[in-house]
Amino acid sequence: MNKAGTQKLTTERLILRRFKIEDADDMFNNWAADPDVNTFMTWPAHANVEVSRKVTGEWISHYPEGNYFNWAIEYNETGSVIGSISVVNLNEDISACEIGYCMSKSYWGLGIMPEALKAVMAYLFDVVGMNRIGAKHDVNNAKSGRVMDKAGMKTEGTIRASGRNNQGIVDEVWHSMIRSDRTSPDELNISLEDYEWPMESVDHDRSVVRAVCFDDAGYFYFVRAERDDEFGVSTLIETSGGGVEEGEDLVTAIKRELKEELGAEVEVVRKIGIVSDYYNLIHRHNINHYFLCKILSFGERALTEQEIEDYHLSTLKMTYDEALADYDMRRDSRLGRLIANREMPVLMKARELLGI
Repeated sequence: MNKAGTQKLTTERLILRRFKIEDADDMFNNWAADPDVNTFMTWPAHANVEVSRKVTGEWISHYPEGNYFNWAIEYNETGSVIGSISVVNLNEDISACEIGYCMSKSYWGLGIMPEALKAVMAYLFDVVGMNRIGAKHDVNNAKSGRVMDKAGMKTEGTIRASGRNNQGIVDEVWHSMIRSDRTSPDELNISLEDYEWPMESVDHDRSVVRAVCFDDAGYFYFVRAERDDEFGVSTLIETSGGGVEEGEDLVTAIKRELKEELGAEVEVVRKIGIVSDYYNLIHRHNINHYFLCKILSFGERALTEQEIEDYHLSTLKMTYDEALADYDMRRDSRLGRLIANREMPVLMKARELLGI
């Protein structure tokens, strides 16, 4: 599982983002104090805005945890926060989770919650690596079930007297989607934020090519770097690649980069997709174009002086599981967390494309 945490998501009408303490007023006024919204919830209606502020503060305190997922639903048209959607139960052992949500009744019936749920599910499948996403509702709350249906979940059945909410002990209807139910998009298209350093400004975009490289034996190839720079001291791995040079097309650029960094001649099998991410410390926005490439042969590398002297760049040959474990281990540094969030979804997609 990729512990990418709560990242900003956008849809046609919504911004799904981390809660801020100032959202407490919207939370109280729009849904948390409304007894109609609260009917089938497991928590009491908020008596005053201080309760909402306390709850919001508690949620915010968990955001540094990579396995915490809780989004404020901001309505584009008004800029108001109108609800929340979150992972309420997580089983990392089987890559499964349960989602819960609630929203202002002023926005019921407009298709807003299915829109939010679809975006969150796509993120949990594509970025976090979930295999199962479930949700449940009181048997008497059919409207919540229709949200799940519209988001593409399948109804699994009713478990009698299995839950408790503000109505007492209730029968619960379960819905779910598993990875194999999906018609996956042909290419990844992911946008990630930098929550490790504060955003001041972005003064340049950088177009980057990277490749998940594999061989006939099922091994994957990465570069290992030992860094001691403005990002701190850390040892990291990542897919091979680098900046696109002026006048280069993407395929030419990735073949050049792999030749230079790995000494590899490759067959470009297909494009995996694009990951857009930010590095606030150096005011940069990267647009990373990822390719799936098969190793044909190895020869001499052509590393730059910086790659040799400053980064001590070396090549790693790893299994899929070894690579995921290494990315996860490198989360002890801030840069390691940013790189893992970017790379792990691509590696998982590559494995899916290769059918291994």
